[in-house]
Amino acid sequence: MYGVLIFFHLLVSLVLVLVVLVQQPQKGGMASILGGGESIFGGGGAAPFMAKLTAGVAVAFVVTSLGLVLISAQRTRPAQAPRPVPAQSQPGPIGR
Repeated sequence: MYGVLIFFHLLVSLVLVLVVLVQQPQKGGMASILGGGESIFGGGGAAPFMAKLTAGVAVAFVVTSLGLVLISAQRTRPAQAPRPVPAQSQPGPIGR
């Protein structure tokens, strides 16, 4: 379960980075290199779609992060502490 969640977390992380890089900033950015996207997403452009996609991927990133924290907390929970060994009484000096 832990390995599967790490895989999904890495996948979501990469998708989040790519989605943020493709968004069109004020001056063009990587979206202008990749062809913009106005013709694909209609007259309004890709801005509303990309904003929703970014929000969805960000929520998935937070959910996988919290899942990893909860699972790792359960995995590293220490077992019961060992009981202290009672001190053995030492024999007193002979001849007192």
